[in-house]
This record gives sequence, structure tokens and C-alpha cells, in this order.
Amino acid sequence: MHSDNSLAPSQTDVLICLDNQQAATRIGSVLSERGLTVASIPSTGIQQWFEPSGCQVVVTHTAMIGEVRTRLKLPIVNLEAFIFDRPEHVTEGAARQFDGEAFVKRVFAIMGDARKRASR
Repeated sequence: MHSDNSLAPSQTDVLICLDNQQAATRIGSVLSERGLTVASIPSTGIQQWFEPSGCQVVVTHTAMIGEVRTRLKLPIVNLEAFIFDRPEHVTEGAARQFDGEAFVKRVFAIMGDARKRASR
């Protein structure tokens, strides 16, 4: 996975903007395995980031969506939309589950939509 912001702009398909670097690394690995090139920055670094040409989508969490929209004019995938409570674990603090398959489908769907808009 490419996870630094020194990448040439044309090499970045997905920008991951999360403070949890462990989560960013895992998400980046999943996307890289599917042929996408990924850059990762902490949400505190969004003010210094310039929209890489070729970047088609930003992955972030709910609290950062407004700031990402203000700074970058890219479609956003909210990572939190794919995290849910396991039905068998209803107690507070119980393990939550990430729907990786649905997440990857959503990233590719948004990228496809962005390509269609760009070709018009």
C-alpha cells in the first residue's frame, strides 16, 4: 500500500483521511489488493493536502466529512456507514463488525460515477 502524501498526484486513486492509522492501513490494504493506489493522511493534515489529480474518492469518518468537502472537491465514502453492531453482541462496548465487501463495492461504485461525470 502506498501510504504517504509524497506520491505523484496521478498515482493516487483513493485518499484515506483517518486519524486511526491502524484502521487506515487496513483499509488501504484492502483497496490495494483490489488494484487501487491509496494515500493516507491523518485528518489533522487535511488543511495541507492538495487534491491529487487522478484521485477519485476520499474515505473518512462522519466528523470529518464537512471539512473534507470544504477542502477537497471529491466524492466521499463515510467509513462509519459500514460499521455495525453484531446482533449477538448487544452490550455496550461489544465488538462491532465492518462490512468490507459492501465498503469496497461502494468505493468502486463512486469511482465509476466519478469517471462517468468526468467523461461528459
